[in-house]
Amino acid sequence: MRNRRLTLAAEDLAGSDSKVIDIALKYGYESPEAFAKAFQRIHGVTPLAAKKKNVKLKAFPRISFQIQIKGETEMNYRIVEEKASTAIGKVVIIKKDPFTEIPAFVEVIWKNGTHDRINETVGRPVGSLLNGYYFDFSEDGTKSYMTGVELPEGRGVPDGLNILQIPNQSYAVFDSRESIPDDMEIGLEILNVWKPIYSEWFPSSDFEQVEGPCMEKYYWANDDHTESICEVWIPVRRKS
Repeated sequence: MRNRRLTLAAEDLAGSDSKVIDIALKYGYESPEAFAKAFQRIHGVTPLAAKKKNVKLKAFPRISFQIQIKGETEMNYRIVEEKASTAIGKVVIIKKDPFTEIPAFVEVIWKNGTHDRINETVGRPVGSLLNGYYFDFSEDGTKSYMTGVELPEGRGVPDGLNILQIPNQSYAVFDSRESIPDDMEIGLEILNVWKPIYSEWFPSSDFEQVEGPCMEKYYWANDDHTESICEVWIPVRRKS
């Protein structure tokens, strides 16, 4: 969607007398500097250079979706008003595929003791399931991911751990209860929660996603750890 906006911005600028600041505001950028940085990353030239004739620019076609909604699987969701809080954990930068990079990251912090250290910091039993937080979404497609948990008031943050401020926010919360086979790692079943949210729920709902951290929350559903509850929290607002 950003690429498409910058395609339209380039069309407005190409060979015209339009002011860069006007185009920047038109396509949702708060300053000419932010617009110029994003524009040059995509097109390889500055907005001022794009105003000249015979300058090569990139074009991304209009986005279209082909969605097949079968409707045979129900989706459990609720709208939650979440109060501001602070989360503590360990952060990694996701560069390409979160569904391969995050499991690898989680395996590392399990093995090096960071997972246990986070739980001990907040006063939870060792082995308690931690949450996942997606934030700092960049225009180049990278994002930050933190494995962690809410930090109780009065608790300090040890060196080597990160903190994330969670604002007051409305969330659409989707949940799923899954059995965990012996050969399946906890967390992989969250794929079954994410997939229909954007293909089915958002296109047919009266809500839209807004800026803010997305969260994955995990709970054991039973004492023998063979069944888990997975939740995806997405910041939303009702459409105007």
